[in-house]
Amino acid sequence: MNEYQHHVLTKGRYQIVALTDEASFDPNDIYAYAVMSSSGVKMRQELTLSDAQIWLDDWIVREMISSGGAGPDMMAPSRPAESSGLRAGRKRR
Repeated sequence: MNEYQHHVLTKGRYQIVALTDEASFDPNDIYAYAVMSSSGVKMRQELTLSDAQIWLDDWIVREMISSGGAGPDMMAPSRPAESSGLRAGRKRR
């Protein structure tokens, strides 16, 4: 059996691909979804896209924590937007 990968989404350095037995893509032929590293290594295989997304999100959080949290805190509230100086309801000409 041949395995063909069809790109679904990219998140950072990782991709989620749909796996099929056919080179041409047909959504009805998908038997699993795989999380792939940027070097092409299959890191995980899941039966559903949502399971693959959940696993990848968890992996990215674990990776951030283990590297000392180099990225922004994903759980922290965002800063309020700065005022533009324009009054509400007026257009600038």
